[in-house]
Amino acid sequence: MRWTRRALIGGVAGLALASSSRLPSLAQAQGPAYWPTGGWREADPADLAVDPAALADVDARAVAEVPALSALLAVRGGYLVFERFYNGYNGKTPINVRSVTKSVTGTLAGIARREGLLTGLDQTVGEIIPERIPAGADPRVAAVTLWQWLTMTSGLQWDAATDWQRLTAAPDWVALTLGLPVVGIPGETFVYNTGGSHVLGVMVAKAAGVPLETYAEAKLFRPLGITPGDWMRSPQGEVSAGSGLEMTPRDMLKLGFLYLHGGEWEGATIIMPAYAEAATTWQSAGDATGGWAAYGYQWWVTATNAGYPAYFALGYGGQHIFVVPALDLVVVAAISRRVEPAELRTPRYLIESIAAACGPL
Repeated sequence: MRWTRRALIGGVAGLALASSSRLPSLAQAQGPAYWPTGGWREADPADLAVDPAALADVDARAVAEVPALSALLAVRGGYLVFERFYNGYNGKTPINVRSVTKSVTGTLAGIARREGLLTGLDQTVGEIIPERIPAGADPRVAAVTLWQWLTMTSGLQWDAATDWQRLTAAPDWVALTLGLPVVGIPGETFVYNTGGSHVLGVMVAKAAGVPLETYAEAKLFRPLGITPGDWMRSPQGEVSAGSGLEMTPRDMLKLGFLYLHGGEWEGATIIMPAYAEAATTWQSAGDATGGWAAYGYQWWVTATNAGYPAYFALGYGGQHIFVVPALDLVVVAAISRRVEPAELRTPRYLIESIAAACGPL
């Protein structure tokens, strides 16, 4: 199935959206058998009620359905039950996860909120980074809140199909974004906005008093045992908070596992459970970018074909971290190379097949 760039490989249009009332998570109720900080342990799929024949079918279909696919992995019950690499990729080299970076940035905002560096999600651009608002900007820009950046409801004029190119060509990404007019209803109008995610990251870094990558290493990557690769940078030398972080597929699984466990990791609270819940449940309407999924805090919110509430981080080309709490399941799809628009194929059908292969635990 071919998709437009606007659809961005997000998923299957027409799936029912998850409500804010989520089915109980087996992972949160029982806790993991171990924490994968030092690495994932593997298990026979059948031991965790995953049909091996169904997984073999997924493996056989994978490259035909998604020719550019590099990796497809699944963790159930805390154990790696499926891991396949394609097209010469070995799984060890960090890859550009594109807009999955947004979910990392949203997590860093949650960490800063837990630490009290951000005093509330109603804090505004004008309060945190007034010096970055360009002269002549729409006066309403200063009132855009952290919550609105997190939920893509800033109301700023933005065209997701073309403005990535405008953003990366600009001499100052923050100035370009904050220099746009407010044309929607702040807090209500959803527009997918990578510039807004970058502004969010700049605000978190300002509140933390250190560069965003330094904060991420100390507060997120090191505690979870994640070893990131490079991180794209703006002309100001600030890491791109909306796209361009490099991670391995196994490390991508860890981000999903963190949310599956309500923001807890190895006895420590990385993000508050209430923030993790809000981040992965309906906050704003979303659009076709995520396959007509709703939106939380830099995470897409959806449901599986079987009706289980789910949420996912999404990156251009088909990068996914897909979490189904009721199945205690995290699935990662990763693409290691730049995919041209004509090549876009969604891995969502493969992900759905893995979810369908899961029986009761």
